[in-house]
Amino acid sequence: MFSSQQSDQKLDILWNQQLLLSYNYPSNGSRSFWHPLQLPDSPALTANEPSDHVHHQGLWLGWKKVNGVNFWEQPAPGGDPEGFGKVIHQSLSPDINGNLCGFEAVNSWIDWQGKQHLTERRSTIIHAPTDRYLVIDVDFKLQALDNAVTLDLLRGTPGHGGLFYSGFTVRFDNRLTPGHLLDADGRTEADQIFGQQSQWCGLAGTHAENERVYGITIIDQPTNPRHPTTWWVRNDKNYGLIHPSPTYYEPLQLAIQETLSLSYRVVIHCDWVDTDLINSLSTDNF
Repeated sequence: MFSSQQSDQKLDILWNQQLLLSYNYPSNGSRSFWHPLQLPDSPALTANEPSDHVHHQGLWLGWKKVNGVNFWEQPAPGGDPEGFGKVIHQSLSPDINGNLCGFEAVNSWIDWQGKQHLTERRSTIIHAPTDRYLVIDVDFKLQALDNAVTLDLLRGTPGHGGLFYSGFTVRFDNRLTPGHLLDADGRTEADQIFGQQSQWCGLAGTHAENERVYGITIIDQPTNPRHPTTWWVRNDKNYGLIHPSPTYYEPLQLAIQETLSLSYRVVIHCDWVDTDLINSLSTDNF
């Protein structure tokens, strides 16, 4: 049975009194995010604010350039906020009842000058876990207001370094890294997956806390723009990250009052990424 515990800045979702995830919406933060993510009997599988990238926060949505404003990183403490923006939490509406669990949140994307560029409505649906996996469906609706919006990122020579990232992202607990990558097209190396399109991509590794294998796979909803999405991945010691990057090759444009919908299925699983399992979950409606 699902249950929840809520404070003024966090919502915990539990299954039979065991934590599955926390949804964090700190009043002094730069965004809302999901962390930790875990199975009922597992350690935490995500990392929040690791020292190498303090703006990585479990599972989150960010964008490098929204009308040129940086909603991905944050300024250094006490630093100049010019050019940066925050995704400000406005409301949260949980709906948790026995075997059903979900919540909706509203956020405002506001730049350092106080100008709002987007209204965001996000929904999170958590399915009852099995003994092998947990499914979380996340849907974002990003609406432009009185001005058109360009969602973009930094580009350059294709590769790993500091380019092409923006969108929905998961940062893995360092104790799972390095792990094993797999996408829907059978690619297993970061260099093969990076910048390529595929319906899904996952990373799994042996957790140092208990020597068991766990992983997280993200599935791109077929209704998303530019499906199958392009992927940005890392699989290094103390640095595991995967994220669909729909603006990898070109920006997305929103007209005044236009809404962009992005939907993803997140599968948290025991053992290595299982192609048959993920393919079966990819055919469900979500």
